[in-house]
Amino acid sequence: MNYAEIYKRVMPEKKEREERFNIFAHYVGRPLSILMTIPLIERKTKPTTITKFSLASLIVGFILVAFGNSTFIRIIGWLFFFIWNLLDGVDGNLARCTNQCSQNGDLWDTTVGYCAMIATYYSAGIAAFYDRNLFSICGSHWYIIFGGYTAIIAILPRLVLHKKKSSCGDSDSVRAFSNKEGFGIKEIIAMNFISPSGFMQVIFLSAIMLHTLSIYTIVYAVINTAIMVITLYRLLEE
Repeated sequence: MNYAEIYKRVMPEKKEREERFNIFAHYVGRPLSILMTIPLIERKTKPTTITKFSLASLIVGFILVAFGNSTFIRIIGWLFFFIWNLLDGVDGNLARCTNQCSQNGDLWDTTVGYCAMIATYYSAGIAAFYDRNLFSICGSHWYIIFGGYTAIIAILPRLVLHKKKSSCGDSDSVRAFSNKEGFGIKEIIAMNFISPSGFMQVIFLSAIMLHTLSIYTIVYAVINTAIMVITLYRLLEE
């Protein structure tokens, strides 16, 4: 299969309309993931195998970013996060192109996606603790706390959403958060800044290079707190 054939398979019209708002994922991650998919289709690689490799990449990235003793090592760690981003697209591409979609594969993909959120925020907090931050707003130990806190609250609304979707079906609030085509400008901006496969990766790299992980950690703690409160209010009020 060539690039155009794969793109048509993995990006039907509805999915393309939804994904185009996630700028970095759509215009950088998706094209690169399709290029990586081409040789894997020929080798009949299983999608879950790629998902497991993406998890391994996350673990390496977390260790290098969190405990690397230089900016160079942390940048290498970020590259492993970027590899996860690409592989996160590759496994889905393979599943659709080779008709290997399964509930277990979807479960693996969701699990690794949650791990990516935890690893990104928590590694940033630990790295901020060790780094020579240009802007130190509080005691360095607080950055570890903020990183762990953000990792938890970033996942909580998603867990509640999945639970409500499975128990209450297609309610208004579930549709509002699930239907990306209906997102307004505020939701689109939020998606780009908090999606671990989106523009947040560029900000993460910039914070590593500019020694501003302290600011990164605190800002994302505030942003995710606001999103958590708004999301849980809308999901639980019905």
